[in-house]
Amino acid sequence: MTEAAFVIEQSHVPVVVRRFQTSDLSSHGAWILKRLQLLFPDMSEQWIGGWMRGLIANNEHSFLYQSHAVALFQVVNVPGLKPGKMIQERFVWVEDKTDKEQVELAADFYDSALSWGQGLRAERIIVCENSDVSKEEIQKRIGRIFDTKVSYVRL
Repeated sequence: MTEAAFVIEQSHVPVVVRRFQTSDLSSHGAWILKRLQLLFPDMSEQWIGGWMRGLIANNEHSFLYQSHAVALFQVVNVPGLKPGKMIQERFVWVEDKTDKEQVELAADFYDSALSWGQGLRAERIIVCENSDVSKEEIQKRIGRIFDTKVSYVRL
């Protein structure tokens, strides 16, 4: 009897994505705080901590958790005469940007954002604003990404 070797191709198995809870601040808070302080250097640790706690129960935000990643999406009103909603990525971060597995698993957040946006009947999702996940990987998950140019004046 001969033995046959089988190679089983592993497909992506989604990681558990859930809403961020207050208890997650103890495990993720330190590294998230460092990233947020880079964005908001004039804000204190206490202010940023209070802001994060406020997001947890806010239904206009989807603050999501994985064991080594977090994401924040926000529903916003579409400007114009026709009322509508869109989802805006605030950040999708991994604890270690050099860990390819963490980055790949963080792409699952976009599946959750897509589902959340569809449930809210949002018109679009703004992505690639502050993400450790590549544009190509996001596109694989949720479809074609359209680019626009925004011009602004700093006040």
